[in-house]
Amino acid sequence: MQLSLTQPSSWILLLLLVTSLLLWKNVASVPMCAMRNARCFMFFEDTFELAGSLSHNISIEVSELFTEFYEALLKSGDMILDAWESPLDDLVSELSAIKNVPDIIISKATDIKKKIDAVQKGVNSLMSTMLQNGDEEKKNLAWSRLPLLQSDNEDARIRSSYGMISCLDNDFKKVDIYLNVLKCYMLKIDNC
Repeated sequence: MQLSLTQPSSWILLLLLVTSLLLWKNVASVPMCAMRNARCFMFFEDTFELAGSLSHNISIEVSELFTEFYEALLKSGDMILDAWESPLDDLVSELSAIKNVPDIIISKATDIKKKIDAVQKGVNSLMSTMLQNGDEEKKNLAWSRLPLLQSDNEDARIRSSYGMISCLDNDFKKVDIYLNVLKCYMLKIDNC
């Protein structure tokens, strides 16, 4: 026997069936939030739970960001130091070849080269301590002498040497900043 929806008992049966189905599926029309002024608000417990969970996740991500930032600073400093190894040798030899360059300048350039080698050893030690994969393979940067350093024109060689010293100055200011930031982080120094 088929029931027609035009019969009064059919509507009641259909309503009971849908209601029991909704209750059985836990989809009763209970608000998921507190209603105030026709607006939905989360319960305090849920709000605290959500905020606490999000802040915990953000805290972990910020810590990871700091670690990655410090590793990037250390790697950048190491790259700058590596990049200057051959050019600094060329600069010292070129300064020696230019006429009328005082011995004090050549001596200072040689001294800087030795100090940079010492800084490089220190940075390598820091890298093996700080980085999880400290055995990271270093990329050897290719250096081809500046054409002006090989020029017969002494004025061009002087300008080229000046440019190299200027670049050296800029790069080592960066290395100095990187290492000071890392020192403050590693040694937990306030007001660095």
